[in-house]
Amino acid sequence: MAFESHNGTGPDDPAKAAAGMLLRFGFAILAIVTPSATLLSRWVIVVLVPIAAVLIILAVLLRRDPARLVDACRDALLSWPGVTAMLLVSWALFSLLWTPAPGEAAARFFKTIGVVLLGFMAVQALPRKMRATNLHLVTIGVAIGAVLLLAGRGLEWAGLASIQFPAATPGRATVLIACLGWAAAAWLMIKNRRLLAAILLVLVFAAAVSGPTGEAILPTGIGFLVFALAWAVPERAGRIMAAFFALLVGFAPLLPLLAKLATLIPGIMPGQALVTGALWWDVIQQDPVAVLTGRGIEAIGRARLDGHVPAAVPSTLISDLWFDLGLLGALATAFLVFLAFRAAGRFGLEVAPFALAGLASAFTFTFLERGATQTWWLNGMTVFAIVLMSVERGRYRTVRPRAAIENARDRRNSVMRDRHDPMHPAEPIS
Repeated sequence: MAFESHNGTGPDDPAKAAAGMLLRFGFAILAIVTPSATLLSRWVIVVLVPIAAVLIILAVLLRRDPARLVDACRDALLSWPGVTAMLLVSWALFSLLWTPAPGEAAARFFKTIGVVLLGFMAVQALPRKMRATNLHLVTIGVAIGAVLLLAGRGLEWAGLASIQFPAATPGRATVLIACLGWAAAAWLMIKNRRLLAAILLVLVFAAAVSGPTGEAILPTGIGFLVFALAWAVPERAGRIMAAFFALLVGFAPLLPLLAKLATLIPGIMPGQALVTGALWWDVIQQDPVAVLTGRGIEAIGRARLDGHVPAAVPSTLISDLWFDLGLLGALATAFLVFLAFRAAGRFGLEVAPFALAGLASAFTFTFLERGATQTWWLNGMTVFAIVLMSVERGRYRTVRPRAAIENARDRRNSVMRDRHDPMHPAEPIS
């Protein structure tokens, strides 16, 4: 007689088998195909990520558990991050009323919302317990991507053009692998494969350092720094990083002001960074009211096209956010950044240091590089969010964190010492 599971589906239920296949296929696209395929084409990540997200969502529907997806989405939207995100989306939608390019802005807005919505639903559709066979794909995908990058650079240095990648794709793939590498290393640590985790991080670091553009070097370095700081005290480090990075977003216009003041100091020859920062401050002060309200979605693109913003002015996602959505949009984004880092710090000692390092790497690229304003980066962060949450759900909560184990060991040793101490009565060991 066939046994049935708690939800009424038997072990040979074809719908359940199909759901598992769709989940694994969708996750394989994100974990294995995306890091390597990003090297081959500029637009492959834009095409593959929505397909993978849809497959993960369909897996929930085939498991005959759509109510769980609806409940998870509702609970997430009613939480502090969900409410803040909805306020940010509402303000962005409202800014279409005064943007100088409403047609282009509306297209950009709905395209962005579509990617975010698919990624959000895919995260909520993930099983409460991810199988190890699925999560092993993350380490394989990151390793393959890093090896391909290193092989391509090695052949290029040797003068052998056996592997040629399109322009801009190696830089994009390097940044993506630099973020995903932390999630892959976290999974190896969960499985107690510390040597493999160290080897994987070395591969990622080597790929970042040898990258043709160098745009992944600083994010990777910041990731390693945050990882070292968070290794012993991840929750405390998460709170500190949450406040630090949120303040960077909230007070980003002060950096151009400081650059402007530095250029006015007599006897100092300002560098290129100070000059471009001063130019950005000149743009900001032209319309102080717009600093509060913003100029509308895609206003920065039209301003650059019309020549109102000099080409030398730096273009990053944070600077564009301030220009388009103003103080209100920046404060909402800063609060979301704060909540993300604080939540990552609570993932436990096996995952939290790696999650914080990955978030720090991603935020550093977002804060400094122009590539973060492009569609591929939004899709890449969707991949990172899905993979990181999958790793977090792969722990099963069956192994106590190291802190709990160490505290229990200390209490046991203390009780054993008290038993041999005549000044203290013996206590039972719990």
